[in-house]
Amino acid sequence: MARILLVDDEETVLRSMGILLKGEGHTIVAIQKSDEAARLVQSESFDLLITDLRMAPVDGMQLMRLAHESHPAMPMIVISAYAADAIAEQSFATGCVAYIKKPFRIQQVIDAVRKALASSG
Repeated sequence: MARILLVDDEETVLRSMGILLKGEGHTIVAIQKSDEAARLVQSESFDLLITDLRMAPVDGMQLMRLAHESHPAMPMIVISAYAADAIAEQSFATGCVAYIKKPFRIQQVIDAVRKALASSG
């Protein structure tokens, strides 16, 4: 299955998403600190990035830009409580294939992950 980088500053979201995705057979690298995720996304290879937007010191848009520069073909999914249309449009321009608003349904995440991985080949 896929190797997924999961980034969220909320530990409960990180833990529940990790359990969900591991249950789907994926290998998960779960990171709570966005600066650590930024280093990792530039130095390692992943099949998918799932990130929150509102984080510090590196926000989700910055993280997606770094990921896109290092791995242009890697799909990305945003899961965020912040749902402004302009931000969603920006994220899609950076390689995002799905924008899921918190709180989310489990099936939404599963479907988005399957779609993202299918789109990347």
